[in-house]
Amino acid sequence: MAEELASKKIDLSEVMLAMDVVDTLRHQRSIVERELQSGDREADLIEKLRKIYADQGLDVSDEVIAEGVKAMREERFAYQPPPGGLNTTLARLYVNRGRWAKRVLWLLIAVAAVWAGYRYLYVMPAERGRSRLVQDLKSQVSGQKERIVTLTERINAVTGELEESLRSVPSAVLPSARRLSDGARQSLASAARQLDAAEKFGPVAGIDPNNLETYAAKIQQRLIEQKGIVDRAQNDLENAQAAIGSIRSLGAEFNDLEALRAEALKAAREKGVPEKIDALYNNALLAVKSGDLETAKTARNALQYTRDMLGQEYTLQIVSRPGTPSGAWRYPVGSNTARNYYLIVEAVSPSGQRLKLPITSEEDGKVRSLSEWGLRVEPQVYEQVRQDKQQDGIVNHKIVGFKKRGYLTPDYTVATTGDTITEW
Repeated sequence: MAEELASKKIDLSEVMLAMDVVDTLRHQRSIVERELQSGDREADLIEKLRKIYADQGLDVSDEVIAEGVKAMREERFAYQPPPGGLNTTLARLYVNRGRWAKRVLWLLIAVAAVWAGYRYLYVMPAERGRSRLVQDLKSQVSGQKERIVTLTERINAVTGELEESLRSVPSAVLPSARRLSDGARQSLASAARQLDAAEKFGPVAGIDPNNLETYAAKIQQRLIEQKGIVDRAQNDLENAQAAIGSIRSLGAEFNDLEALRAEALKAAREKGVPEKIDALYNNALLAVKSGDLETAKTARNALQYTRDMLGQEYTLQIVSRPGTPSGAWRYPVGSNTARNYYLIVEAVSPSGQRLKLPITSEEDGKVRSLSEWGLRVEPQVYEQVRQDKQQDGIVNHKIVGFKKRGYLTPDYTVATTGDTITEW
C-alpha cells in the first residue's frame, strides 16, 4: 500500500514536471516553432530543455522532458474552452459578475435619470394639465346645475311678485297692467321651458363622470350649448321682472300725478297756469293708462317742474363780472343787416344763490339747464347797458325782472320779447 502511494506520488511529480515542461515550452514559443518543424530535431529540443532546467538547478529526466514535448504536441495541458450552451453562458456571466454588474448599475442609474427627467418635464405637467382640465369641467358642470336651480327658484318667486303687483295697481291703470302681466307670464313660461330643456340636455349625459378627460371636448361643447339655453331662460326671466317693474311704475306714476296736479294747482297765481297744469296732467295720465311709460315719465317731469317753478322766486339780473360779457348781438337767421340784441342775465334767489334753469334757445329750439343765458331786448335797452358798463366797468342798474311765487313768467323791468339764446 505504501509502495502504491509512493508510486502515485512519483507519478504525480512526474506529471507536474511534464506540465512544467509544457509551460516552459509555451514561454519559449520561438524554440518550439523552430525545433518542432521536424521530428529529427526533437532530440535537440530535449537537449535544450535539459540545459534550461540544469541552469535552474533542476535535474529532470529525459523521459519527463520527452513526455512534456509529447503533451505539448497533443495540447494535452492546453485549455480547451467548454462547449457553448445555456449553462456555459450562465457560468461565464456569474464569473464575470463583478465586471458587468457595475455597467448594469450605471445603465440603470442613467435610465432612471432619463425617466425622472422625462416625468418631471413632460409627464407631470401633462398630468397637472389634465387634472386642471377635469377640475374645471367638473366646476363648470356643477356651476351650470346650480345656476339652473337658482333660476328655477327665481321663476317661482317672480310669479308670486307678478300677482302681488297686479293687486296693488289702481283700477284706472289695471287694463294696461294686465297687458304687461300677460307678457310677463309668457316670458316666465318660456324661461321654465328653457330651463327644463337645459337640465335634460345635460353636458355629461351618457358619459362616465370619472372619465371626463376622455370626453373633454364633447363636454365643453355641450356646456356651451347648455349655457346658451340657460342664458335665453335668464333673458326671459329678466323680461318678466322688467314687466313687473313697469306695472309697479304705472301705479306709482298714477298716484304721483294726482299729488303733483293738486300741489301745482294750489300754488298757481298766474292767469292761464291752471289750464296748463291740467293739460300736462291729462297728457301724463293718458300715457300711464296706455302703458307708455316713457311718455308718461316725460309728461310727469314737466308737471313736476311746473309745480317746482311755481314755488320759486328769484331776481333776474344782468351779469356784471370782470372778464364776462354783459351783452351780445348777432344776425338773425336769413339776415346780414338786421341785428338782435341780448343781455346776458342770471337768476338769483332771495338767499343770493345763483339758480340753474331750463332755457330754450330761440335759434335751435333746444332746452339746456343754465345759470347764464341771453335775454333778447330792444336795441335802446342794450345800448343803455353798454354805456353804463363803459363808465366804470360795472353795470349799475342790473335788475331786469322779478319772478314771484305762484307765477311761471317773470315780471320784466325792461323792454323784452322774452326770447332767449343759450350760446353767444
